[in-house]
Amino acid sequence: MKNSNDETHYDAIVIGSGLGGLSTAALLSKILKKRVLVLERHFEPGGLTHEFKRGPYSWDVGLHYVGDLTTRPLDIVGYKLFNYLSNGKLKWNKMPELFEKFIYPDFSIEIKKSLKGFRQSLYKQFPDDKKDINRYISDVHKARLWYLAYFFANFLHSPFKDIMNLIKKIFHSYSAMTTEEYLKKNIKNEKLRSVLSIRWGNYGVPPHESSFAVHAITEHHYFPGGMFPDGGAEKICTTFEQSIEESGGKILVNRETQEILLKDNTAIGVRVKNISNKDNIITDYFAPIIISAVGAKNTYLKLLPDLNLPIQNQLKTYTKGYSALDLYLGLKESPEKLGLHGANQWISDSYELDCFDKEPQNQLNGEATYCFLSFPSLKSGTKSNHTADVVTIFPHSYFEKWSHENWKERGNDYYTMKEKLTESLLKLIEKRIPGFNDLIVYKEMATPLTFEHFTNKADGAFYGLPSTPDRYKLDLQVKTPIKNLYLSGTDIICNGILPALNSGMATVSYLMGTFGIFQLMNKVFAFKPKKIKNPPYFTKDQKTNEDKREGILINKVFKDNLVELTFQFDQTLRFIGGQHIKLYVDNSEWRAYSVAKIDNTTLTLIIDTRPKGHGAGYAKNMTIGEKSIFRFPITDLVYHESNRDLLFIATGTGLIPFLHILDELKKENIKKNCTVLFGCMTDTENFADHYLAGYKDFFNIKTEIFVEKPIENSTFNKGRVTDFINKPAFNPQSFDIYICGHPHMTENTVKLLRSKGADKLYY
Repeated sequence: MKNSNDETHYDAIVIGSGLGGLSTAALLSKILKKRVLVLERHFEPGGLTHEFKRGPYSWDVGLHYVGDLTTRPLDIVGYKLFNYLSNGKLKWNKMPELFEKFIYPDFSIEIKKSLKGFRQSLYKQFPDDKKDINRYISDVHKARLWYLAYFFANFLHSPFKDIMNLIKKIFHSYSAMTTEEYLKKNIKNEKLRSVLSIRWGNYGVPPHESSFAVHAITEHHYFPGGMFPDGGAEKICTTFEQSIEESGGKILVNRETQEILLKDNTAIGVRVKNISNKDNIITDYFAPIIISAVGAKNTYLKLLPDLNLPIQNQLKTYTKGYSALDLYLGLKESPEKLGLHGANQWISDSYELDCFDKEPQNQLNGEATYCFLSFPSLKSGTKSNHTADVVTIFPHSYFEKWSHENWKERGNDYYTMKEKLTESLLKLIEKRIPGFNDLIVYKEMATPLTFEHFTNKADGAFYGLPSTPDRYKLDLQVKTPIKNLYLSGTDIICNGILPALNSGMATVSYLMGTFGIFQLMNKVFAFKPKKIKNPPYFTKDQKTNEDKREGILINKVFKDNLVELTFQFDQTLRFIGGQHIKLYVDNSEWRAYSVAKIDNTTLTLIIDTRPKGHGAGYAKNMTIGEKSIFRFPITDLVYHESNRDLLFIATGTGLIPFLHILDELKKENIKKNCTVLFGCMTDTENFADHYLAGYKDFFNIKTEIFVEKPIENSTFNKGRVTDFINKPAFNPQSFDIYICGHPHMTENTVKLLRSKGADKLYY
């Protein structure tokens, strides 16, 4: 089914809304006043800068920290770019003076901000190796010159390009050797070699494979210290998006780009599938400028036909990149209790540079030896609901057997392996930071399959093309062999947050011509954000489009701690049962809410007003007739067609998406036997009976209410929803099971159900 209308022609189209795509689109909008369409396959824009939540906890998916961008001339370019593209709305928190700690079995090193601090930290631990340390720092600066020349040569026009190519030739040896080769040649002390390479996780290629040049540019980036976006990485996308919209552009989510449309070796548009609902409408969009920011392999090998281009043939055989395990932790107290004040912890139980080859098996045996530990809540300025994030590079091959199975529908052996890997990493951390595991109240692991699902990168290689010496033999520039098709993103520079940002500068500078970089930088450095004395609580600085719509509040009902809000829209709403929305509640702040009911052009939300955040406050203070902006539909927990009976397990407002599922089934006249397990703290918090009553005339619904602190003579079950699951007669394989609620409940319930053989779990 194809769709065509006036909204299919733009000045430029950007494929991918990661930081590379966002910076490209925002620069095109602000500097060249282009009307830009950004297409994103995921239901959240922002790529690896987006944020996800589990109850009160939130984590940033891919941004763990950036180097301090406020002290050195070239770094300030990045700081100014962030400021310009966010219209001055993006603020940063600097990490502490001791911003990194390297932890080994027999010593640890606290890394201070500044090159001087870095040098002193190394001198203190390795007083007999000062000459090698100084040589290393000197070579890092030289190798960085090669990398800068490589970067600029990929987008500058002649004669500047010719100058950059000359510099590349002078310092070529640094890119041609691996990090391990450099260290073994120039650093005598094995332990010092390990310390100098421990941060290889920042670029995702182990020392025996990575080019020393990428190691050097990354190390140099962090010499001044670290910083992190105030309020979290999601602020990057929300502020950049406003810049894109100012020139009439938009970001569309749930849009899967299927191919780049060509005519006479010229890119003229893209073919896109809307995957937000069951219709799967195909739309062709057209523009004189097409920019792909989804990676070189995706661009040349998936979105283009096989044209026998040299770069296509090179990429077909180029080595696969690595993925990672990412363990997201919710903590019951601040990690400051253990003396952890926001510094990153790099933990290694091995000094071998090639230990990564053994690490996956070590982890499966319960003996992890390497990981990165950070604290998003401390860095973002959050004062409660503390979190931690553990990352270790891990190959996709160990998860190959489950790659054909859908997300959250994999066999129990997959989750058993995740549990084993989780415990292995936590064992390593507890060994080096005693007492840490006692802080953990919630844990969730992302695997290479998770990253493959959400980033659409083969094998979950979210770092992009691995930065080996061979990578720099590939002809990867902004300009492609296809007229009007250009690249952006980390594959034209190197892996990382700042390279992704700068890729936008590179692509737009190229489009501006020979002196484009100077014209662009002049605009960026001249920018001064407007100062507003008393910014309003809510401003309409978000525009509407097919995914972002304006709704008018037409009904508002309070029930105990809940507020029921019904909004009117100007067209019929199409949702799959269970899909949720995001509500714009403050400057650059979105909040996700489950949908209780869709009725043609109206949408009903039920929101808990007890939390003290922006969302609950906004919901309480709304007045009839007020307009709000929504992003929808967002696909996460949705109904899956099945002949089985349904089991819904919920605590609190976790019941709401199940009301939506029941409502959609009723519309389609699909009758089901349903069991609802609802947990709450007190009798008065049970609202399940009230909201389910309207469905009992159509469905056969059995409810079991569990109250932890019931009143005397309560008619409800005393205890938790897991008590029902532990009954001997309960057979989880007779149900499709849906779970939503507090993350602690969800984690414990899922684990218990899997132990009892549940094979259809959605949560």
